[in-house]
Amino acid sequence: MYRILIILIFAACMSPQPELTYADGSANRYVISPTQLNYLPVKPEESSTGMYSGGEPATVTITAQQYAGLKTLFEKAIAQTDQHMADRIKTSGVVAVGDKQVILTPGSAIKAEIENKLKELLGR
Repeated sequence: MYRILIILIFAACMSPQPELTYADGSANRYVISPTQLNYLPVKPEESSTGMYSGGEPATVTITAQQYAGLKTLFEKAIAQTDQHMADRIKTSGVVAVGDKQVILTPGSAIKAEIENKLKELLGR
């Protein structure tokens, strides 16, 4: 009986962490797993002007603590409904935790905080 209970508790603690994603105002994407931050820049052929480039793709290893900090920051952005907008426009940001996604208004403090943290982790 106790063995089953311990296994159930252990399994609950091992539940997978959600993928975090962010798209900045230029549609460059950041995909975050519990161990990695991937930067997926817009290529000129994907941009609205045909000229913009978000630079080179990058992947960095992150710690469990860094992932937890990003997850908390993303959840804070989702909770701050006064920073949301209904439709995506240039310079807005899109933040997602698993299946939950919101659009952040251009110039919002939480958008800037997320972008600064992502750039810091990428060493930019």
